[in-house]
Amino acid sequence: MKLAYRIIAVLIIGGSLVLAAGAYALGIASYERYSGYFAPVWDEAGKAIYYLQRDTSGFIWGMGWEHFTPPASSYITSDDFSLRRIDVQSGEVEILQAWPGSPLSGRTTKHYRGRIFNGASARVERDNGAVKFTVVLQIPKVPRSDIWALSGTWRPDVPAAASWQQTTYSSAGISNQTLQNGVEVFWVRGRESFPSAIVTVDSNGKQRVVLHNDDFDDIYPDGIPQRHIDERSRRASIERSRLLKKTRAELIAKHMAAGLREGEARLKSTEDMEELGLLPKRPRLVAKTVSENPDNLKVFDIPPDYFTVGLFTDIAAAIADPGKLVDTSTGGYLKYYDDDVGPRLRAWREAGNDRFIVRTGSKTYLLEVRRFK
Repeated sequence: MKLAYRIIAVLIIGGSLVLAAGAYALGIASYERYSGYFAPVWDEAGKAIYYLQRDTSGFIWGMGWEHFTPPASSYITSDDFSLRRIDVQSGEVEILQAWPGSPLSGRTTKHYRGRIFNGASARVERDNGAVKFTVVLQIPKVPRSDIWALSGTWRPDVPAAASWQQTTYSSAGISNQTLQNGVEVFWVRGRESFPSAIVTVDSNGKQRVVLHNDDFDDIYPDGIPQRHIDERSRRASIERSRLLKKTRAELIAKHMAAGLREGEARLKSTEDMEELGLLPKRPRLVAKTVSENPDNLKVFDIPPDYFTVGLFTDIAAAIADPGKLVDTSTGGYLKYYDDDVGPRLRAWREAGNDRFIVRTGSKTYLLEVRRFK
């Protein structure tokens, strides 16, 4: 009898081992580990790069092929994050601070292939010798995800007092410090949402792989395709943002030196930037004195004292100087006691009607909204 039990036990164990081996061979059960590089930004001198590294390992079982099968399950045995700095010329990496374990450590979750260990978003930004960082994890949980963040400020003499905390925001954002001295730095895609490399690209399009993981060569055997570079690059938007900021500051300083108050200088700088083509021209309102109603346009009667109390400020400015283009907004089109002319005129304009008649006092005006491409 004991022999029979032993034979049955051996068969069960053997069968389980065969099934496990088969599952492993088919890729539906495995132990995997990944390293990825997130949120690279330049240091002040443009000679080193700050970034966050994630090192994760764990067990995976199930197919997890999106659109075809249910999600696969993963049990994370380790999930470590660290803030690092790499010298671009020497390739030397310095670990500035590390955080072993995350809210995913020792936890089973379900995901599809491509993000099997749960994706992460991150942001790094230098700040007067310090480095601010944020990592965000959205962990699936019915009926909605739990959101955890690791956030703090690292200084050379003071480590960041950072620990994982539950939060409500779900995105870490992107820094503009990825472009320095005409050279852009960014990460490129890897396996399972772990970026496989940190790459720099100069203004001539010359690529340099600064750091890569073990999967990089298999993913990009012929180098990084240009379309991948184009997908990641933010050069144009960063350069434009910096140009706008620089030009606005110069114009404000110019107008304040000419005697304008700061608020007036800011408004005038916006107009200047529109004329320079750096900003799209806002719609303008222009008035024309008329004796009759052309084209049977909608007529709005506005008592003169409504302008006195501060309503319809754009219309007041336009009729005070017919032919002059003035800034326009319907924010001052308010109800005055029981007179609803303000809400009616606002509804008319918001419906896309750019021409209308205003009668006030003994005068009649044709008002027209001019729009610019």
